[in-house]
Amino acid sequence: MLKEPDALWLYHLTLRPPSHGFASVVGNFTGTKKTQELVVATNITLEVYRPNIHTGSLEQLACRKVLALLRRIDKIRLPGTTKDLLVVTADSGILSVLELNAETMRWVSLVQHPHSKNGLRRLTPGEYLCAEPRGRAVLLAAVERDALVYKVEYANTSGSGTDRAASDPHKLSERVSLSSPLLVTTKNTLTLYLCALDTAHENPMWAALETDYADARAGGVNSPLLLTYYELDQGLNHVVRRRSREPVPGSATVLIPMPAHVGGVLVSCGTYLIYEDGPAKAKRLYLPLPARRDAPVAPVVCYLLHTLKSDFFLLLHTAAGDLIKVTLSYDLEREQVRSLAATYFDTVPVCTSINVFRAGYLFANTVAGGRLMYQFELLGMENDTTVQSVRALADALSSVFSPGDLQHLALVDEGQALAPLADCILSEGGGGACGAPDPAQKLVAVAARGLTTLEYGLAVSEVVSAPLPMAASDIYTTRMRRDASGDEYLVLTSALAQRTLILSVGEVVEEVSDSGLDTAQHTLVVQQVGACALAQVHSNGVRVVKHVFDADGAVTARNTTDWFPPAGILVLHASCNNEQLVVALSNREVVYFEVDAAADQLAEYQARFEAPDASVTAVAVASRLQDTRRGVFAVVAAADDTVLVLSLLPHNCLAVVSVQALSSACRSLQVLPADADTFTVHMGLDNGTYVRVAMDRVSGRLYDSRPKYLGPAPVRLASVPLLGGPPAVLAFSTRPWLGFVGRDRTPRLLPLVNTAVTCGASFVSSDLGADSVVGVCGDVLSIFTFGIDDAGSDRGSNFISNVVPLRYTPRKLVRASRGVCYVLEAQQNAAATFESGGGLDAGQGRVWASCIQAVDHDTETVVHTYELAANVRAICMAVVAMGSAQYLVVGVSQDRARHAVHTLRIAADHLLVLVHETAVDGPVTALAAFGDRVVAGVGTHLRTYEMGKKQLLKKCSTPVEYLSRVTKIEHVNGARFAVADASALVSYVNYDASHNRFVPHIADTASRAVTAFTSLDTRTVAAGDRFGNVFVCRVPQSVAAQMANNVLTQFQDDFLNGPGFRFARLCDFYVGDVPTAFMRGSFVVGGTNSLIYTGIQGTVGIMVPVATQHEVHFLLLLEAALRKVYERELDDADARGARLNLVGREQLKFRGYYNPVKNVVDGDFLETYYELDSATKIKVAGDAGRTPREMERKLYDMRNRAAF
Repeated sequence: MLKEPDALWLYHLTLRPPSHGFASVVGNFTGTKKTQELVVATNITLEVYRPNIHTGSLEQLACRKVLALLRRIDKIRLPGTTKDLLVVTADSGILSVLELNAETMRWVSLVQHPHSKNGLRRLTPGEYLCAEPRGRAVLLAAVERDALVYKVEYANTSGSGTDRAASDPHKLSERVSLSSPLLVTTKNTLTLYLCALDTAHENPMWAALETDYADARAGGVNSPLLLTYYELDQGLNHVVRRRSREPVPGSATVLIPMPAHVGGVLVSCGTYLIYEDGPAKAKRLYLPLPARRDAPVAPVVCYLLHTLKSDFFLLLHTAAGDLIKVTLSYDLEREQVRSLAATYFDTVPVCTSINVFRAGYLFANTVAGGRLMYQFELLGMENDTTVQSVRALADALSSVFSPGDLQHLALVDEGQALAPLADCILSEGGGGACGAPDPAQKLVAVAARGLTTLEYGLAVSEVVSAPLPMAASDIYTTRMRRDASGDEYLVLTSALAQRTLILSVGEVVEEVSDSGLDTAQHTLVVQQVGACALAQVHSNGVRVVKHVFDADGAVTARNTTDWFPPAGILVLHASCNNEQLVVALSNREVVYFEVDAAADQLAEYQARFEAPDASVTAVAVASRLQDTRRGVFAVVAAADDTVLVLSLLPHNCLAVVSVQALSSACRSLQVLPADADTFTVHMGLDNGTYVRVAMDRVSGRLYDSRPKYLGPAPVRLASVPLLGGPPAVLAFSTRPWLGFVGRDRTPRLLPLVNTAVTCGASFVSSDLGADSVVGVCGDVLSIFTFGIDDAGSDRGSNFISNVVPLRYTPRKLVRASRGVCYVLEAQQNAAATFESGGGLDAGQGRVWASCIQAVDHDTETVVHTYELAANVRAICMAVVAMGSAQYLVVGVSQDRARHAVHTLRIAADHLLVLVHETAVDGPVTALAAFGDRVVAGVGTHLRTYEMGKKQLLKKCSTPVEYLSRVTKIEHVNGARFAVADASALVSYVNYDASHNRFVPHIADTASRAVTAFTSLDTRTVAAGDRFGNVFVCRVPQSVAAQMANNVLTQFQDDFLNGPGFRFARLCDFYVGDVPTAFMRGSFVVGGTNSLIYTGIQGTVGIMVPVATQHEVHFLLLLEAALRKVYERELDDADARGARLNLVGREQLKFRGYYNPVKNVVDGDFLETYYELDSATKIKVAGDAGRTPREMERKLYDMRNRAAF
């Protein structure tokens, strides 16, 4: 396989996981008291969040990709513990119980219980999952017939020895287990909804909404809906199935359990609720729901129930987004419900699930993918919208309301999402530092109700921005005493003006004239040394200013000491910490100073180091560790492209202990601690490359070099302390970057998106926090903090998102010019167009409103809006050059019977002017430019049109038998087009000018429901279908030669309902999301040209070409070795495979869901190597014939080729 001459191998990575969460659960998953976590499940990920109780924002703790399709989640809690466990079902056919490790924030599988074959079927349990509120049992149900009940069993915690060990809450895997399932089979029964009832200490019970379709199948009559109860008899270990005495209306959709002290269940039936207090009782209460005025019925879609010790809080959420609060009056003596009441509460976007936190926050998991956090301001009281329950439905009285502004909730945090993502293009990013050109790429996508730009990087929040009296080339911050709580001086220096400016930091920032520092020199370094001294290194020497403080902390005196180099020698570079100073001179000498502990002042070491062959270009002294007084190494870079490590220990001071060669001269150096055993040497090179090298703490040996190209400008470095982790490094090239160690202990390097500073330094302030930075861009001073602001929230990824709101739902996107694109928008069920003031969601039937908007995604503004007529649906569009003008051609449809093509001229400032309309006999579903013509897909025909005075002129119409609905047409080259069909395949079609027709030449080997594709070259196409498969096809070399040289190929007979030739399948891979767009490019400056795709649920992925057969062989060995670890038998003694593979799904089966994996390496799976323990890492690396360090370096290099 590796020796195929035409083979293509791809390395797949998911850069941004899906953002559409189908379920969410709130619980105490870390076991920390008085805290709650939120778990959001998408189709392939489990995301963990924790609310910030001060700001209300959601902070992501973990995001774990699961190589399976998740179905349902719920939680259970072990008796005697404060920690919740997550119960998960997936397409693996295994019920899993997961624990979140509070230290590593990683999920661990405690129990995996197989129950059926893998895959999704209507008879496979797992579509419904309900854990009993007391954690005693779990019920799994299929859509039809089967249900399984598992008893959750716990180890005996009484006694001693092993029993006491089992009672340790940290050893949950020794305490929890699942019994053998109890099967409940009911023929001809469909389950529509399922919920667990809170029965306190009685037998566990569940309520289900079911229907028996036996009568409907036999006689064609409608089957009634049944309310069924499942009770687990714990004494007999048997499940009893009971039906309610009366059926429920056909409008019933949702079951809502009531708290234990109340009991019973609420049945949502569109406009009203039914309360039933149990299977043995026939009493029912009917509660009408408040409804919107002049609006259709909106059924309940989800709810939240917050139970307190003696009360509860119940909110219902409707399909219109309304929240309705339900209260009741309970008779304690008779132990029955007297009455119920429903009151309109507030209106939020339509959600798939809502949750409440004890801290007083409401989480809304919206259908559009957004994640909103609201704070409760009022709990709501009965008002004029309140409706009371009745005993008979005929006596019910309803109330109406008009939704308005939020009254009881306040929006405090909004997480942007990309679901559903309809289309996407790759565009160049904005300018670099201070206007420098920056070739970085960004994604421009249309999703939900806006245009979203996704730019790779880390957002910053600017706190202060102020002009400076001079253009600074560098900036430093320092304090005057070692025990000071924050920085007190800002030191700005200019190499061009040979000047230094000192600013004091306090309530106001002002210039200091009596600091004692030399302001007539260009400053190289300023650092606080000893107990209360400042060291300033400038071009002509070193000045030390020692301060004398009084009892109140005020400076009473300054003692100044100067050190000068030999005559004619300049100081070129310097590096300093609180105890040590290293200075590089122009005569290639390196001078070392150290603070004398007795005198508390810098003293020069008598010996000097001389660079052997070239001048010194940079120096750095290692930072002090917490258990040491000084650094033990200094690093020196020379102009001969080498780096030397010098020892600073007393017995071999300034001796060379390690040497490493570089690809270019080093411009800047930083040596920072990585962990207890290693330092990290950060190098900025003249050729724009940043290099990260590990250095052994004891020997000073350099190893594990990891380069990354940042831009054409030389790289300068500065260290920045970060809260909760090792120090980070700022890298300045064409744009600023931040290098740090991520939560998973892997090194990260992200560009800073919202700033253009050219130099910077850490700024410690009690008001701003320890992760603040002060930077300079020209003559502007900026102070900012790291993090994600409200406008750029994109949790769980390295993208910064900015949203431009649009008028209607966006469908298509085409590039107009640099920074500007046209968005096709169409909204169904609109009462009227936007310009006529009609509502967007109040219409009935198939009523459409459409428009075309020109959006400048660089300035985030809508430039122009062209509104189409009422009830006109825009389907597709293309930019075409006809003559000397540019036109936007739009395919539209009206009333599903009238179809047309609108030709709009693109005027100045991207304005659209209607030229004419062309009627066609079918819906135009795809358009493409072909010189000064337009190629259109109309039903089963491919047509060409030319520009006319009153309409487009049809020049060609060719029927293609295997086409039914063309989804996309792309001009490949010459007369060749790539055509995709919604239910057929991808094919190449040639335009025969001599006969004025389209001739299909070659197609895929199998029919696919193609959703998107792009041409990689003139004979290769990458595409995706609506089942989540991504594949690459290529015209075989022999067929390509015939098509180019033999004219008889255009008369080739059809074969198997398609052209006579077939593509060769190069790659096939399942990504778990429906692809909506493909692009060619790279997110890395100078990176490998790769295949980038987006999915409808907000997924962003990349497929990087693997360069050599040697790399392919290495990656396949690693994949096979990892697969052995993750796919061990479930009954293995150490159960390690079950612990690593969360839901028991085999990786190869998942990635080959519909077709076997071909020529694609699963990078997401390989990167789980980072999560293995040391022993397993060594074993896996040994199986692949490598060391763990080599494995991690290869994974790092593969990601950095085109991504991040």
